[in-house]
Amino acid sequence: TGFVGSNILKNIQLNNKIYIIQKKESKNVILKNKNIQILKFKNYNSLNTKLKKIKVDAVIHCATHYKKIHNSSDLNKFAESNILLGNIILENLKNMGVKKFINFTTTWGNSEGILNNPKNLYAAYKNSFNCLIDFYKKKFPSIRFIDLVIVDTYGANDKREKLINVLKKNYHNNKFTKI
Repeated sequence: TGFVGSNILKNIQLNNKIYIIQKKESKNVILKNKNIQILKFKNYNSLNTKLKKIKVDAVIHCATHYKKIHNSSDLNKFAESNILLGNIILENLKNMGVKKFINFTTTWGNSEGILNNPKNLYAAYKNSFNCLIDFYKKKFPSIRFIDLVIVDTYGANDKREKLINVLKKNYHNNKFTKI
């Protein structure tokens, strides 16, 4: 339901059967079609039970909780979204018959080109999840693990104050852009 996931969904939903994992209390709306089944869960035990019942070839894991600068109130969301949810999926890979696990991660985990030098707490959690992936790579050697490292995101429906949007807005308003 986030920026990356919703854009992936637009591109793969026509030719594939897709299971989307979503918390019951989530207010994000996913447009349904015959190829999409939403697995709503109220807690992580119920998610674990639901995952044991499905078969999939690939998992595309792009769930995350992102904050550039965190508050102590963000810690549970960081742990749940960036560690626990993914760990439950990883634990069920064999049961689900997964052949590929595709994970989105960030360059911020290796700030200034230094390995395991997280730029912020978000990146530290992403690095921690990569340690879990390393464990499951050894546990399930027949599964192909792919890490897609993202530097930044941008797309046609992106309304955030990103460089491209600022340039477009300034161009339309005949405003000079100083870079």
